[in-house]
Amino acid sequence: MKLFVSILALVALSSCVKQEPKPQQPIAPQPIITNPQPVDSTLSFVGQTWVVTKVLNTDMMYENRSDTLVFIDVDDYTFNGVPSKYNLGLTPTSYKLTMYDTAWGNIGGSLFNYNIVSGKVDGLDFFDIFNSSRKVKLWITKI
Repeated sequence: MKLFVSILALVALSSCVKQEPKPQQPIAPQPIITNPQPVDSTLSFVGQTWVVTKVLNTDMMYENRSDTLVFIDVDDYTFNGVPSKYNLGLTPTSYKLTMYDTAWGNIGGSLFNYNIVSGKVDGLDFFDIFNSSRKVKLWITKI
């Protein structure tokens, strides 16, 4: 029996053949695919129409309005048909909308994700970008 086990062990050892590892071929470079279209932020106003429905001025006077804002592309919009510029930027906590040539001057204010997605801005502060003591509260609805 010992002889049989010894022969079996010898056969097992002699049948093992060391195989040399083969190096893996390098993977060819892959192209980096990017979107060449500029975007103004994660969310966008491009192609949307909004209506200013109410304004509270610095002098605490409410005005019901029906000013139409048409956002043409990432830079251009019209205020009641008058062409102008705007900027929608992303901050760590909100979006900053700056609109030029409005009835209240050049104004900027913070919007939240909810405002843009729901299409409703209810009484958020917008400040004159050249005189921060002048502000208006705007009510704006997406149509």
